[in-house]
Amino acid sequence: MTSSPTPSSAPRRALLTGAAGGIGWGIATHLAELGYALALSDRSSESLAPLLTEVTGTAADVTCLPADLTDPQSVTAAVDAAVARFQGLDVVVNCAGVLKDARVETMTAATFQQVLQVNLIGMLNVTAAAMPALRRSGTGRVISLTSRAWLGNYGSSNYATSKGAIAGVSRSLALSLAADGVTVNCIAPGFVETPMSNSLPANILERVRRSIPVGRVGRPEDIARTVAFLAAREAGYLTGQTITVCGGRSIAGSMR
Repeated sequence: MTSSPTPSSAPRRALLTGAAGGIGWGIATHLAELGYALALSDRSSESLAPLLTEVTGTAADVTCLPADLTDPQSVTAAVDAAVARFQGLDVVVNCAGVLKDARVETMTAATFQQVLQVNLIGMLNVTAAAMPALRRSGTGRVISLTSRAWLGNYGSSNYATSKGAIAGVSRSLALSLAADGVTVNCIAPGFVETPMSNSLPANILERVRRSIPVGRVGRPEDIARTVAFLAAREAGYLTGQTITVCGGRSIAGSMR
């Protein structure tokens, strides 16, 4: 284990991928409110600009680092830039992901591979690049967004595969990094209210809502609060786990 962990009074330093998306945005704003130093990453500076404006002045420090997660060199450059700016890194939140649904008989190999490349290989590229800094932290945290869909979702074989693989590889990484004080956990959101989900037909949204035992769809802040818990220095005894944040839908029946 590292002999020089960051002081407990210092702001936590986090790299967040997929920051411009609905859930990523919620995570970023919540961590900013908690005083984190944030490196926000997405595909372009333009997509991150409104979020940068929102969290500037709230976060301890903030920078935008666009990256192509399928390109290891692009990822390494972004991670190195975050480490240089913050003089280290404590938390990685792998939130980036793509969804390209199709039934197996109509899904092309290229579509299947694209989803795996972004969702799974992208997560591994980011985590691998950040490992040295996370080890030096002494309380490093890797938090990856899987999905309730990994339990099985009609028409989402590629997405479910990628998200299930994230859960599996995170358990292996947890074993590899535990002795260095680094925990590795996953969050599997259920149906969360985002601009993308709100584009669904009203009757589908109502059917989804009725299928959730707590009686409402999730909000980005529900996921963000779980991220904050796992990212805390005090969460060092929880590793290799997947927390399903779905309002009980994963234990309920099918949509009515």
